[in-house]
Amino acid sequence: MSLKRSPLALAALLALILAGAPARALAHGDEEETAGGEAEVKALSVQPARILAQQAIAELIVRGDKDEAAMRLDAALESEDKSDIDVRLLRAGTEKLDGGDAEGAVPVLDEALSRPLGAQSGKALHEAGREFEPATGAQEVVGIIAGALLLALGLVGVATGRRQRPRAAGP
Repeated sequence: MSLKRSPLALAALLALILAGAPARALAHGDEEETAGGEAEVKALSVQPARILAQQAIAELIVRGDKDEAAMRLDAALESEDKSDIDVRLLRAGTEKLDGGDAEGAVPVLDEALSRPLGAQSGKALHEAGREFEPATGAQEVVGIIAGALLLALGLVGVATGRRQRPRAAGP
């Protein structure tokens, strides 16, 4: 029985591939992470330090991803464009995060972004859009699985409908 003749087998194979995709996407190797992390910091460092610091704050507050935030802060420290940010406070915020105090790093980074603009707290100046929280975790997995199952059922329905149609008599 080949896959061309069995739409049910094709649908099942497709569902298995889609179900395995999140697991492959979440898999990380320590060696790859270190080498990839350094390359990613280098690539990110072409952006202005201010933008990278804002992204780091968003990573901490919205997603709680300390590793991604640390990578962005490291890139901010390596960035050539450090205008509109207090570098001393940026370093202090990075050290707090590296020391494990993510909650303490956020106010320091807020202040690093605020001082060059003449404000004590720049939260209103750079927090736009923080309320958006994308669907993550179980919601995505359930959505992918449900979509794959609906696709499989549709393929089975199409294949079944083609089999049951009577063929027209030829001349």
